[in-house]
Amino acid sequence: MAKDTGDWLGENRSLTDDEISQFLSGPIVARIATTRKSGAPYVAPVWQYFDGENMWIIPRERSIFVKHIQRDPRVAVSCALDSTPWTRVLFLGRAEIVEGPKPPSGKMAEIGRKMSAKYMGEHGSDYSDLTQERPRYLVKIIPEKTISWTGSEWAEKYRN
Repeated sequence: MAKDTGDWLGENRSLTDDEISQFLSGPIVARIATTRKSGAPYVAPVWQYFDGENMWIIPRERSIFVKHIQRDPRVAVSCALDSTPWTRVLFLGRAEIVEGPKPPSGKMAEIGRKMSAKYMGEHGSDYSDLTQERPRYLVKIIPEKTISWTGSEWAEKYRN
């Protein structure tokens, strides 16, 4: 007989599109996975901005994973709440370098200000001002497949 788990395991389901957008609007650090020239995987934590369709990141000019993207645009991006209710969003897709390397202006500056406010709180504008002249890239992550879930119980496919 199964134990009564009550609500402590969470709902154990996929997220809706609105829930994904809401989840990613918070200061959730993304982990972008790229492939090195040798074929070995490379993972880097990055700030992210999700517009409801695409994810945007603004790597520094010398971020090694930009070279990986230039060679092979296939990426995976993992965003996770690493405590109960264990919410996860995984994007599999491709990355497109939209601008850079250059100091932020236009769309890159606009997204950068939003990220700074999200991750640095009351010091967001100070951070934007401090780093304004430093060259970066604007990278669009185009999800081709999205996998999401919330809850602590194993998915049905793992239990049988």
